[in-house]
Amino acid sequence: MNNKLANAIGLGAFHSVKNRQCETVLRSPLHRLQRYLAAILCVVSVVLTGCGDFTLATRSMTDALPAVTIPGAPIPTELNLEIDLAIDGRLFEVEADSRFLTFARLRELQLVILSISDTDPLEDGAIDSFDFLQRIEVSIRARFDGALNERLVAFLPDGDPQISAAARVLNLTTTSFDLLDFLQASGGYELVLSFSGSVPPDNIIISGLARYRIGVGI
Repeated sequence: MNNKLANAIGLGAFHSVKNRQCETVLRSPLHRLQRYLAAILCVVSVVLTGCGDFTLATRSMTDALPAVTIPGAPIPTELNLEIDLAIDGRLFEVEADSRFLTFARLRELQLVILSISDTDPLEDGAIDSFDFLQRIEVSIRARFDGALNERLVAFLPDGDPQISAAARVLNLTTTSFDLLDFLQASGGYELVLSFSGSVPPDNIIISGLARYRIGVGI
């Protein structure tokens, strides 16, 4: 092989290697972009196919509980009382399109003795308070496919210092249970208040507030 031919072959090989290097350099950013776009399309596909809820933001919602009466009696006896508060769920239909709700949790449940409780027909003259109670449990109840379902959502444990302080406002401990299915139940839902303790000497009229944290997304 003469020198000219060897030089030609060497120069051709050099240009071939250089071209492949340039092609690699040019293709590398393109491949990264393609992988990035593929990842985005994968996430969008998961969201659109409903494989999981995607929360974009959260917000608070407050619902006032209707006033209820805990009957009193002049002779103290054991109290085991259950009160059902039927709620039709219109709050959630008005406040947010249910299609975009991803979760709902009870953040706070507060029970309050109303001022009219101090003037009921059985009034004994003493300021009404929650000191007759020993424990409170609050559950949510709804029907799904004809079956009744119930879950604990808030409670006041035995010996809670709020009771010993003869308070007129109680702040219950809430659970982390996701209420969304119950709040959107087609037949509405109920909050079930269970009181245990001693029957108060006169009627106790209470109301309250339920504050929810809901997720909004797609």
